[in-house]
Amino acid sequence: MATTMLRALARIGAVAIAAGLLSSGLSGPAVASAPTSDDRRGDAAIRPVIDANFPDPDILRVDGVYYAYATNSGGQNVQLQTSRDLVRWTPRGDVAPALGDWVGACSFAPGGTTDRCVWAPEVTKVAGGYALYYTARDALAPRQCIGVALATSPSGPFLPVGSDPLVCPDGARGTADLGGAIDASTYTENGQLYLLWKADGNCCATTTAIIFLQPLSADGTTLTGPPVELIRRDRPFEGNVVEAPTLLKRNGVYTLFYSANDFGGGGYRTAYATSTSLAGPYTKARTELMTTDRFQGDVIGPGGQDIVTRPDGSSAIVFHGWDPTYSYRAMYVSALNWSADGVPSVAAAATRYQAEDGVLRNARVVADDGASGGAKVGGMDFADSSITLTVSAARSGPATLGIRYANGSLDGGGQRQLATDTLAVNGRSAGTVTFAYTTWGNLQTVEQRVRLRKGDNTITLTRGTFFAEIDAVDVSDREPSVTPGGTPVDPPGATRYEAENGVITNARVRSDASASAGAVVGGLDFADSSVTVTVAAASSGPATLGIRFANGSDRGGYPVESRDTVTVNGRNAGSVTFPYTRWGNWTTVIVPVILRKGANTVTLTRAAFYAELDAVDLLPTPRHGGHRG
Repeated sequence: MATTMLRALARIGAVAIAAGLLSSGLSGPAVASAPTSDDRRGDAAIRPVIDANFPDPDILRVDGVYYAYATNSGGQNVQLQTSRDLVRWTPRGDVAPALGDWVGACSFAPGGTTDRCVWAPEVTKVAGGYALYYTARDALAPRQCIGVALATSPSGPFLPVGSDPLVCPDGARGTADLGGAIDASTYTENGQLYLLWKADGNCCATTTAIIFLQPLSADGTTLTGPPVELIRRDRPFEGNVVEAPTLLKRNGVYTLFYSANDFGGGGYRTAYATSTSLAGPYTKARTELMTTDRFQGDVIGPGGQDIVTRPDGSSAIVFHGWDPTYSYRAMYVSALNWSADGVPSVAAAATRYQAEDGVLRNARVVADDGASGGAKVGGMDFADSSITLTVSAARSGPATLGIRYANGSLDGGGQRQLATDTLAVNGRSAGTVTFAYTTWGNLQTVEQRVRLRKGDNTITLTRGTFFAEIDAVDVSDREPSVTPGGTPVDPPGATRYEAENGVITNARVRSDASASAGAVVGGLDFADSSVTVTVAAASSGPATLGIRFANGSDRGGYPVESRDTVTVNGRNAGSVTFPYTRWGNWTTVIVPVILRKGANTVTLTRAAFYAELDAVDLLPTPRHGGHRG
């Protein structure tokens, strides 16, 4: 199974871990249990229930059958798959082969010419049958708008209603230009049907993204009142986007779920806001509901959500997420839980506790737009600086803490340093947490396995060596991806081979004073971009290479891992994953290989995204066993 980005982020101090393993003779990191389709909290990773391009899923249940509709793909305007258990799905045909006369030509990645920009369908029961609300391109303006189509069956075919779109604030037909409209959904209360939709204002410099609520006729084809604004984009974590609204009422409280940030990257996420009145005002939660890191990278960019009732009567959330190569968005399902005070949580995602909500000693809260909740804890500069959080466990036993941090510590000579905190659980020592050097503001996650008791537990992080800022602590039942540890970034006793002295294909050498020997290989931007170095081994057999690199790749503003394939003496030796470090922040990852005695050619060829290569280190052979991957 491919290593996901967030797991790789925890490896940012991989050379530290590997060097410790090599010197001690310990075995490598524990491997997580194989994933299953069970979405409830446990040691298994969440997996897609539809592992294909099925974005923006909308679910309708009719007579025990779940109908899942999705954004266009493979030449279908509106995809449909059906299921009776939300786990096993059967593809059906295009339910909207004909679109309204108002729809113009459009194509959009990843579908290319087969993609007509028909997005985010919503199907609901109305008087006389079923209504489909779909987003498509208005022929009169370069904007997306919302149309409606009707059918007597949830399987369609849905036939378009009228010659104009239903909602289209794009400046055409005498409308105000709000950027167009996308992402329709419906809500019913006391027999009144409502349409929720997003003004697609993030399209343009003079407009913004807003979610509106508007009443509909009983047959779902006519708007019967003016739109009411519910929320708009106004939080740093939202980027320029709020969209994909889903509204439900529970115990007298309205919860508006929505997606935020750029859908094309791992920063896409799901959040929510609450109100005691349908028309608002709505108060946004400070901590998002679903993010990539809360899934430990197993779901990238979770969003486009819908809420459904499972066959057993419990609630579930359905959503999409990117595959590791960002080629398609698959569909996932997880149980949706509610606390006693009405706070929703997703079973398959870790529970997040904001560091700034803890009890602080000799530390301070620091505002940071890039931090979860918009703040973190800094100023942990004293021997007794600490953070104490109260976390909850459903049962006694092992748990994993994902500690989100940044470390930019330097020693008196300007050399990058690991930082450490001591960890206590319920007042008892639980070891030391090692924070790799990431640069300040570059928030990453390190995982630590602990034992919790059922109910409330106190988690205390106390400064040990150097300095780290703490953003949040995620708690899950999942096994950690790696074993925490740490030694200096450059392993002692290694033989170094500079990348710029190798054979370089479709790449270039550039000067960099911060790099080893003052130069690196960059511009590894093409499918055949590669670096080959000749490594000398004293004997045949297993060996360990340390690849010194920097990775500043991003997707939609979200940091992503990059990957190279590895060949040794012309034979495939697997691949190496480079976590995000920022450009110029040189870090080492470990690659176990088999070498022959004497000269060996080691080739690194670009596979996904981008990394610059500084050097290849041949690590010393351990005395008693060692890391073998």
